[in-house]
Amino acid sequence: MIADGRAAPAWQGYYRVPQLRRWQRAIATRFSCRAFLGPADVSQLAALEYAAQRVCLPGTRIALSARGADSLVIPVPLFPGFKGLQQYAVILAHRDLPRAGLLAGVSGEAFVLEAAHLGVGSCWMTGNYRRSRARALAREGEAVMAVIPLGKPLDPHGAKHRTRRDLRALCQDDPAGWPHWAYKAAEAVRQAPSALNRQPWRMSCAGNTLRLASPRFGGIDDGIAVMHMEAAAFAWKRTWRFGQDGRSLLLQAEETHDIA
Repeated sequence: MIADGRAAPAWQGYYRVPQLRRWQRAIATRFSCRAFLGPADVSQLAALEYAAQRVCLPGTRIALSARGADSLVIPVPLFPGFKGLQQYAVILAHRDLPRAGLLAGVSGEAFVLEAAHLGVGSCWMTGNYRRSRARALAREGEAVMAVIPLGKPLDPHGAKHRTRRDLRALCQDDPAGWPHWAYKAAEAVRQAPSALNRQPWRMSCAGNTLRLASPRFGGIDDGIAVMHMEAAAFAWKRTWRFGQDGRSLLLQAEETHDIA
């Protein structure tokens, strides 16, 4: 991907409408799962393997391990642990890939939303795991960006326990006056996971342009938010571009539905 702000981001036009439609629906049901009833079954694991080959943006890759996750996580005092964990995925990116964190976040969250659609629970982890276990699945020239524990959730309705800020706290102007597509995209960002649930994003809308920014823009959290925006706006003709400030993304969309 070219880092020029005028170049189209790698995800623009990359995912198909049926995929985005599925993921848009899955946003409401996905949650950070830490208690697993058991591993994903054979059919779910096969579907996840297939998804891992199809959702990765150029320069990123997802590798799955069907066992061994019980020793992957490093316990941290006063921090929720995992129960019943056996399977995991590793999110990888080429070491020289521009905006690697952003693209890994987009690819990884596409995978997570597909997992949610399949009834498989997951949880993003960028720390507190044994790097040697994750690096064992990397190829030459790849860097480990994150790991994602996987399995059948003990509570399949865990999304009802999510805690998120009010949408207005993430917006620099009142989202009630925004176009419908922009409101939907912003609400999808509000439901996105982030490190320590910080929800670092700030959004604003002017005309037909929605701006997404964060203090340290370009990381995995921002990629996750982008994937939620792209899924939420799948039914509109849209264009992405990087902001000239280097710390934001701009999404332009037409109010008339492009997809029936």
